[in-house]
Amino acid sequence: MTKKLLVGTVAAALMLGAAVPATAHGEGKRFKESKVRHDIMEVFGKGFGKISKIMKGEEGTPAELPTIAKKMAEASTKTKASFEKDTRGMEGFTEAKDEIWDNWEDFADRLDKMEVDAQAFAAATETGDMAQIGPAMKQLGSNCKSCHDKYKADLD
Repeated sequence: MTKKLLVGTVAAALMLGAAVPATAHGEGKRFKESKVRHDIMEVFGKGFGKISKIMKGEEGTPAELPTIAKKMAEASTKTKASFEKDTRGMEGFTEAKDEIWDNWEDFADRLDKMEVDAQAFAAATETGDMAQIGPAMKQLGSNCKSCHDKYKADLD
């Protein structure tokens, strides 16, 4: 893997994997639908965090990438269904902005693309070829970030 590709891959992982405990933002009790969505998204956050550590040589080995990517791909198949119920106004904590349901078609299209990207990333990790893995991970990370930028509440 070239240094430039490695740096870009690690940057994408850090961008998405840097988990800040929600309680640091005063998170309250989640309602059921919010908890389900959060748990699905945690698979991605933790996955990108582990991938980042592998890429930086801090822990694990590249041989672990397919297992992590497979979990992310499986989670991607559940993501859209977890948002189909309009939960605006429900009592409890969520990071989901109301704009999700105001712009459902755009949001749903983004989740469909994320699922395709997650499947492509999983397939790339199976090759063991970092020249394929890096760009596939970057594509998935970019897709996740663009959706978060538009549809996830900023808790800072």
